[in-house]
Amino acid sequence: MMAPTTAGTAEEVAFDARFAGTVLAPVWKKCVGAGRAAEALRADFQRHLEVARKEIGFEYLRCHGPLCDEMMVYREEGGKPVHNWQYLDMVYDHWLSVGIRPFVELSFMPSDLASGDETCFWWRGNITPPKDWARWEGLVRDMVVHFVDRYGLPEVRRWYFEVWNEPDLSFFWKGADFDAYLELYERTARAVKSVAPELRVGGPATSGAEGSTARKPTFAERFLAACAERALPLDFFSTHPYPTFHALDVAGDGAMGWLGPDRLGTDLERIDKLLADNGYAHLERHLTEWNSSPSPRDPSHDTAFMAPFIVRNNSSARGRVSALSFWVVSDIFEEARLGDGPFHGGFGLLNAQGLKKPSFHGYWFLSRLGPAELASGDSFVATRREDGALAIVVWNYCHYRGDARLERDVDDPYELFEPGRPRRFELSIAGVEGPVRVATTRFDRSHGSVYDAWVEMGRPVHLSREDVEVLHARAELSTKVEHATLQDGALRRGVVVEPHGVVLVEVSSLGGRAPWAS
Repeated sequence: MMAPTTAGTAEEVAFDARFAGTVLAPVWKKCVGAGRAAEALRADFQRHLEVARKEIGFEYLRCHGPLCDEMMVYREEGGKPVHNWQYLDMVYDHWLSVGIRPFVELSFMPSDLASGDETCFWWRGNITPPKDWARWEGLVRDMVVHFVDRYGLPEVRRWYFEVWNEPDLSFFWKGADFDAYLELYERTARAVKSVAPELRVGGPATSGAEGSTARKPTFAERFLAACAERALPLDFFSTHPYPTFHALDVAGDGAMGWLGPDRLGTDLERIDKLLADNGYAHLERHLTEWNSSPSPRDPSHDTAFMAPFIVRNNSSARGRVSALSFWVVSDIFEEARLGDGPFHGGFGLLNAQGLKKPSFHGYWFLSRLGPAELASGDSFVATRREDGALAIVVWNYCHYRGDARLERDVDDPYELFEPGRPRRFELSIAGVEGPVRVATTRFDRSHGSVYDAWVEMGRPVHLSREDVEVLHARAELSTKVEHATLQDGALRRGVVVEPHGVVLVEVSSLGGRAPWAS
């Protein structure tokens, strides 16, 4: 556990509770990812999704492989195609029952329809084009018709249909063949639109947000140019800008370096320029995969670092992107098979046992913000909720060391980061009429970090039921509630945030609806 050090000079967070504010765009709750559709049939995964939906409020879920063989949607008998939607119905019925809509990634190729036998991951998602384009179009069209029949057109209009996953990588699309992908996109998009022209379809779900180079245009740039030239349907642009030197590390055994702390801002600027240069400045921008790295064995994914990383980046992205979809909701995730031990560097917001990781808390803090932004800075956001209550989130982000590289067997992953020191914030809120209720919820390595609690426990590889109960309790956040009076017409509060920490301060009137909200 990190030894506490003295906080430096206080940073002022001053605003007026009566200020009308600006609209806060909650990009963090638009969408979240999951490994693959077959995992969503599992009861434990479903429980994890329900917790995330209830406590964070995610609106959409995107996953790989709704068309894979294990979902049994397509087979050929006697030379004729047979479509079967039962497993896919079970998945989407559950999502919709808990208030989450599908962000449908149309992948991978059913083996009976595939033109080759190249696959990805141990569960063998086929990455080749169809052997029969008419049958592929028929599969897509029939599937969308089925969704409309089952859920109604008003509902399916609110879904998104994304064509494939990272076709710029040969790992996910045979040879990263651009021409073959363009044909896939055109035929798929037109098949979706043939059911109802207002249905939303897009792509290309590339592996990064790189801009064009002097040598040649990027995959995404070629895609946008071709869509414009051929007048192809395109309702949104999607990409996956992980902030690392490498776009893929499935086995978790490669060297990896992290780009600067403001990499997301750089990627968003590149996306803006890319779309504007190609006549698509109006498009929704969906970052349909995003995390601190693309490795399912990155030890930092379990640490307290993730909470301020998520809060900081989502705060900086507000108003600049339609969705920043975290990859993924649960460590029940099998691209590289299930990880060994309860904390193996997995992507999830919850681990396989359903324990809330620091990343989960990062999203929970964001979910507490209100729709009116009153003030913000590089380490705080102050908002007002619809009932007038104030929600202020402050954080202490510590980036990776300049020489840090991902290694599989890091004894102490906190050595990857700059050591940091506590930060003190002085809140000064004018316009508040007291007395008021002040609730303070704190997260740091000593408060709510289940990974650090597990380390204290001795890092057991196999958790007993009693261990899980203890860690569940240690993973929960606690809130301190006080009644406060005003000083010189303002509410003043000092808040100290430890390195890798986040603190939420909520201010509400003791008399019901806050009078300053009228």
